[in-house]
Amino acid sequence: MMNDYKGRLLIVDDDEQTCAFWKLALSEAGFIVDVAHNLDEMKEIVLRYTIDVVLLDMNLKNENGLDGIPFLVSRTPYSKVFMLTAHASIETAVSALQDGATGYITKDTDPGVIAEMICKHLQTQSRDVIDPTVEEFAQFGFIGKSKAFQDLCIRLKQLKDVDSTILLLGESGTGKEVIARVLHKISNRASERFEAINCAAIPENLLESELFGHKRGAFTDAKVDRKGIFELCSKGTLLLDEIGDMPLSLQAKLLRVLQEKVVVPIGSSLPVKIDTRVIAATHRDLVEEIESGRFREDLYYRLSVVPLYVPPLRHRKEDIPLLVESFIAEFNTRFGRSINKPAESVMKRLVAYDWPGNIRELRNAIERAVVLTQDDHLRIEDLFHHLHSSHRVAEPNVPVDPNKGANQLPSGISRELFKLPLTEAKQVFEKIYLETQLSETHGNISETSKRAGRYRADIYRLLERYDLQIDSFR
Repeated sequence: MMNDYKGRLLIVDDDEQTCAFWKLALSEAGFIVDVAHNLDEMKEIVLRYTIDVVLLDMNLKNENGLDGIPFLVSRTPYSKVFMLTAHASIETAVSALQDGATGYITKDTDPGVIAEMICKHLQTQSRDVIDPTVEEFAQFGFIGKSKAFQDLCIRLKQLKDVDSTILLLGESGTGKEVIARVLHKISNRASERFEAINCAAIPENLLESELFGHKRGAFTDAKVDRKGIFELCSKGTLLLDEIGDMPLSLQAKLLRVLQEKVVVPIGSSLPVKIDTRVIAATHRDLVEEIESGRFREDLYYRLSVVPLYVPPLRHRKEDIPLLVESFIAEFNTRFGRSINKPAESVMKRLVAYDWPGNIRELRNAIERAVVLTQDDHLRIEDLFHHLHSSHRVAEPNVPVDPNKGANQLPSGISRELFKLPLTEAKQVFEKIYLETQLSETHGNISETSKRAGRYRADIYRLLERYDLQIDSFR
């Protein structure tokens, strides 16, 4: 199990065994470790993720590692770059430092020593700039004390008044919208409007009007002029959530808005000036989306002026007890309960679990346990109710034959389903149905929506409702 998360690290070395050894050792030290075997692979990974540290081999096969420094300095200037060399040389070290490297490391250095050295450099980079307190962010519902959380706070303080577009990257449920709201509330735009729009939750034919507005008569239902969300948030902040799901047809128009700071409502030819701070968020790998032709490369570069990686909950487990206590207090107030802090044995289980649904899954688990408990104590079976195989009342791939009577249920269909209230029974079936379709389409949202006869946005809403992670079906 990973130690307290320390950052994302990239090893660039053409020797696979060396990469495998260092990846294992540095992963155990608390880093997320990526590997590249040449400069092209290095560039692809740097464009895909926010990299804190790069360990770059001086002598790659058919390439000089020093040739990669200009790219790193220009594209990821905040990263610490250490040159790897089998034999230390004053000349090469000086050359690397002059080009922008942080330092150099000989390959016979113990990985533990390397991890300590890297951590010292990262701490110097951040802790000396500003030391935010937990309480400062807790008022906004942003809670934690782990190093990953503290580093995120530091970066937010650095970005609070920056008008450049910020791209929040991370898994579903990590709290990207909460972070966007925090950025707004601590910024010089705090007194202005904040709005969040989910690009995956609005049908394509309505999304353009929502974003840019329309004039009366522009289309059938356009009865009056209507300002778009960009114009409404001028002087304020707009979060474009799930930007990776924006239709290609709108991506070019969004690019123009970001470049020219104007919007043109549907049915109008007159541009409207705006001063909207834009934060985009996605759980998708946008570089992969670009390669597949689903996302514009020029829009990606415009959005990722300042990329910000939001770590998953499994990389900041030290924060789980604080989050649990906060959620209990919230639901005690909402439901008029007086639930106690979990017993030590229960808390250990909560901390040990990896929470693939991240903070959203944890929050839902606490809410469910608060609702279901008959006394003032949270129980394991209630907290992990959604994981119990005994609550799956049907095998996903078994069709129901309408010609069979109620006494001849298909194999896998449990009579327990009929003991539930109708609303709950429908929800149980809806979840199983969704899991079945996603399994058969290998997580293809478009194909699933066609099979279900629903909009893609409806499928995303159901995924969120039932805490299902699309990546688990792929």
